[in-house]
Amino acid sequence: MEQRRVGSLRFQGNRTESAPMTWGQRAIWKSIQWLDEGAHYYNIPRVVSAPPGLTVAQAEAALGRLLSRHEALRTRFEQTEQGPVQYVSAAGELAVPVHEAPPGQSAAVADEVSRALAAEPFRHREEWPFRCALVLEQDEPAQVALVFSHLGVDFWGVQQVEQDLRDLLAGQEPEPPAWQPLDQARFETEGPGAARGTASVEYWRRTLASVPPAMFPPAQREDGSEGGSGSEGGSGEKGGSERFVRLCMNSPATAVAASALADRCGVSTGTVLLAGTAALLGTYTGNSTAVLQLIAVNRHDERSRRLVAAMTANALFSLDVARPTFEEVIRATFLAGMNAYRFAQYDPLVVDGVIDAAREASGGVLRLSSFFNDVRLHDRWEQLPATDGSAQQLRALTGKTEVSLIGSWERQDADFFLHTTYEPDTCLLYLMADTALIPRPEIERLLRAFERLLVESAAGRPALDTLPVAGS
Repeated sequence: MEQRRVGSLRFQGNRTESAPMTWGQRAIWKSIQWLDEGAHYYNIPRVVSAPPGLTVAQAEAALGRLLSRHEALRTRFEQTEQGPVQYVSAAGELAVPVHEAPPGQSAAVADEVSRALAAEPFRHREEWPFRCALVLEQDEPAQVALVFSHLGVDFWGVQQVEQDLRDLLAGQEPEPPAWQPLDQARFETEGPGAARGTASVEYWRRTLASVPPAMFPPAQREDGSEGGSGSEGGSGEKGGSERFVRLCMNSPATAVAASALADRCGVSTGTVLLAGTAALLGTYTGNSTAVLQLIAVNRHDERSRRLVAAMTANALFSLDVARPTFEEVIRATFLAGMNAYRFAQYDPLVVDGVIDAAREASGGVLRLSSFFNDVRLHDRWEQLPATDGSAQQLRALTGKTEVSLIGSWERQDADFFLHTTYEPDTCLLYLMADTALIPRPEIERLLRAFERLLVESAAGRPALDTLPVAGS
């Protein structure tokens, strides 16, 4: 991976201005501060292919126009006496390392470059929440390596930025954004945005008063954490500690079974996966009510769907999972999930106060440390293996299931975090757990129990009796 030189790009926007951080920015800011030097976990690496015939100058100009369009990419962040603040700069420059790749190797080199750029935490007071580099083949740009700080952009916003960059590299000018983080910050402090936040805070207050205070028994923790904002699935690599371990289950059978159950119950596959998570967590911990924090995208209209910013927040989900069949759990999950997402726009600092009050009322037991996140942009898998719908063929698919280690970390702000990403022909299910609470062999056991729950339910069995209980 030879770095030939360092170029630069210039950007020119419309305003230099500051404002309080948006609610979405505040949510991730809290976790970034808590992780400190480990905050690179929240960096998002990406690679975008460049069209043939492009010059280095043209590629740098396209990147400059990208930053000119999106204020989130040229914003600095700081904690002040008045609270967390964002500072947008209208104009500036950004260094662009330029690398040369052997013929046919640009994609692999770009992937390596993006991961190297993502390995260092952002210095948000001095640095834009965006890094990039060019990878050349035979002196022409072939790939653009990108890294985003989660504080600047969430996964939804990253998709928008990637599409804009593809258009700009191709010489097209996308429709200019009509809404920026500064506008969102104002919306949240007055009018309908503020009223929505107030309603959400009251929902959290009511719900916390009626749910089990903790999914796992209270325990002394080495890091003293009390749970945080979760994440969308960061880019952390395997480290030297195995306190927090993440495994991935690659299961075509889970995808087929989830699709069948979604059709049968008239819901999305995301609802089925959330129901499976709630049933698994509640049964394993011995709680009839499962309490999870969901990662809410908070993109409810065209304006917010096109906004490049950090908009995600935690949604508080609770469900009685002590039901006769898994299908009944699925149907109940739909309504409970809709309610949780409805009240997921709020000032996280205010909700922190509500959580602190609830923790005090529980005698210090309250711990919101279990999470679910569906980061797929497709609800249905498009290339599922063909089956005749029989229980025999569905069960046979479990023979293709693979479980692998993704990484381990010394510190995390969750005890149990299950998330899923998209592949067209299989369900990728990731479970990270605190091994002080869920021993490492149990993590794989729980993933396979999740698969068995969906497969057996799709095959016509009630299936909840297949779930494991801690210590059994």
